Amino acid sequence: MKKRFVKKHSLIGWLVSISLALLGIFVLAMAVFAKISLDNLMEQEIENQKSVLRLNVENIDGTLSSLENYLLQTFSNSEEVVRIETTLDGTLLSMAKQSLVRSFKRIISWNDSLEFLFCYSPDSMEKTLVRVSSGNGRLAEWTVLEESVREYIDGSLAKNRYPGDGYLLVNAVDRGYVIRIYKIRNSYFGMCVDAETVLEPLEELDSTQDCTAFLCGTDGTVFYPKESSLEGIRVEDNGNVIILDGEEYLQLNYLSGEGDFYVGTLTRAEAVTRQFHDMRRLIAYSVAGGLLFLVGMSILLYHTLYRPIRSMETGMKRVGSGEWNLIVKEDSRIAEYDSMIRNFNEMVSEIGKLKIQKYEKELEASKVYLQYLQLQVNPHFYLNALNIIYSMAEVRNFELVQEMTMSLVEYSRYMFREPDSMVTISQEMEHVDNYMKIQQLRFPNRIDYQVFISSEIEEAMIPPFVIQSFVENSIKYAVSFEQHNVLSIRGRIQEIEKELFVRIEIRDNGTGYSQEVLEMMEEGAPTDGVRQVGIRNVKARLALVFGEAAKVILKNEDGAVTILLIPLTWQEG
Repeated sequence: MKKRFVKKHSLIGWLVSISLALLGIFVLAMAVFAKISLDNLMEQEIENQKSVLRLNVENIDGTLSSLENYLLQTFSNSEEVVRIETTLDGTLLSMAKQSLVRSFKRIISWNDSLEFLFCYSPDSMEKTLVRVSSGNGRLAEWTVLEESVREYIDGSLAKNRYPGDGYLLVNAVDRGYVIRIYKIRNSYFGMCVDAETVLEPLEELDSTQDCTAFLCGTDGTVFYPKESSLEGIRVEDNGNVIILDGEEYLQLNYLSGEGDFYVGTLTRAEAVTRQFHDMRRLIAYSVAGGLLFLVGMSILLYHTLYRPIRSMETGMKRVGSGEWNLIVKEDSRIAEYDSMIRNFNEMVSEIGKLKIQKYEKELEASKVYLQYLQLQVNPHFYLNALNIIYSMAEVRNFELVQEMTMSLVEYSRYMFREPDSMVTISQEMEHVDNYMKIQQLRFPNRIDYQVFISSEIEEAMIPPFVIQSFVENSIKYAVSFEQHNVLSIRGRIQEIEKELFVRIEIRDNGTGYSQEVLEMMEEGAPTDGVRQVGIRNVKARLALVFGEAAKVILKNEDGAVTILLIPLTWQEG
């Protein structure tokens, strides 16, 4: 079953993600809370202003209703009204009108909100209209109002034999009026109230909240104030925010219970929401406090959770790279972390000690093994050398004995050097030269010895005896009394896959390597035959120093060919 890949995230990534998620949830919650709170405050403000409008309209309706009742009681059976409607006598008509005027003056003096009272008899001889004004001297306006009243009653009420009462909204010159009309007998009585007076209780809103009060009919036509910006009002937008002249307004309007007109207000939305500044400030402070809390918690988590874990991770990586003397600081405020770090430090210390002990044991084993390999080479040569010296001594050739003995001394001094030390190629070749002097004394005029070593590699470092071992093999197995023997050594630098190697090539003109040796070397496991001792020896020592980087290549080309590829290293210092 294929293992499912799970993407990993760092601890700091998780902490940041959790913090951002909490921040998002908190901001969203505060946004919802802010919207609900502001909506509730807005609804409360709307209800408050509606209450003010309702009280204002009810006050107007109450005033007009009380006047209506008084007029009904006063003029239902009034002789003056009967005479105005029926008499053809001008004197009686004049007296009735004067009596009606006195009654109107008395009534209008009781109520400052009335602009004028009137009585209009469309069926009388002269279409008599009797009116009494408040005396404020707006004659042009009274004329307009009188004409509006006649036109409304003649056109809308009398013509349709209107049985009850009604409201008339009139724009006269520069202001609006509300006219309440009652039918008593066959005449129409009415009272006129200035729109400014109707809206007077709303002046407090106007002065404190950038609020404009207005009076309009059921079709939305504004009668007061006469401003062009109010022409776009629709009564169905009650309680909504509308846009007039590019600015937002909260529109509220309330329908009169007695007549077909609305009293309303337009309040700048900014003025309404200005009252919510404290709430907004509280929400802003809450958000800022939440942010500071999250930042503080993030810093706390960073120092208490992330930093100790990060220290542990860094410590583990450094330990993995071989830094066994590492100590992670125990600076966490969490007891469990301190215990974990302390145990980690103790574990690293113990592992370091064990690793050093193991390394020392392996090093000691390597030295012993190298000594064994080195000593393994020695017996192959010394018996033959001693035999040669003995033979020379028998014939009393003391000069050659001295030369042979000195070569053997130099050869031996090199053989018994420290087994784990490296040598330069020039040192190794000096040893090979001593060896070949001994062999040439042994086989006079039988061996042609050639050396071609590039000066670039003379100071390159190699393990001792790697060249000498193969030279010794060539002497043992290639030198023959039936031919002229040739042994050549060549050395140079070779680049393989952008890495530099020392290439040592050793050739002889003997019978070459056996097929068995070549096959076993190709498979990587030489046999334990006599000739393979030196080969196995060299491969083992190269592997100890260079691992798999060093190569030993054996082949046959008119004799045995040995190629050593050793990573290029230089003598330190």
